[in-house]
Amino acid sequence: MDKNLAYQEEPREELLRGEIYVMSSPSVNHSRAASNIYYVFRNHLKQKTCKAFADGVDVYLTENDRVIPDAMIVCSKDIIHPDGIHGAPDLIVEVLSPSTAKNDKGYKKDLYERSGVKEYWIVDTHDRQRKGIVYRVSSCIPLS
Repeated sequence: MDKNLAYQEEPREELLRGEIYVMSSPSVNHSRAASNIYYVFRNHLKQKTCKAFADGVDVYLTENDRVIPDAMIVCSKDIIHPDGIHGAPDLIVEVLSPSTAKNDKGYKKDLYERSGVKEYWIVDTHDRQRKGIVYRVSSCIPLS
């Protein structure tokens, strides 16, 4: 692709522990799963105070942590700002990718818990036996 194009998309980056992590483009399966989850949320929340957000919205949790979840629900309009979400969403969804699985299951899970995220869903599109894991505060509930 020509590097001199007038429009160049900025790389997607997350800030974890003060370190920048450049995110690769999602696979087709990853994108489909995240999109389907967002659309279910959006349709369910029509005419409600909580709002669904799709991949691409920055979430500012601490001075050293800025994440881009695959989908989320925010019920407090006070944390919604033009540049992203400033504070803990009520629910965050991450679709696992080989390059992000370690952080999604480890550091991010702990970060979300510390930051006050009420529910965290991890979706693994590669695991046919288990559809995902839901973390509620500090408990882990496998989905079957």
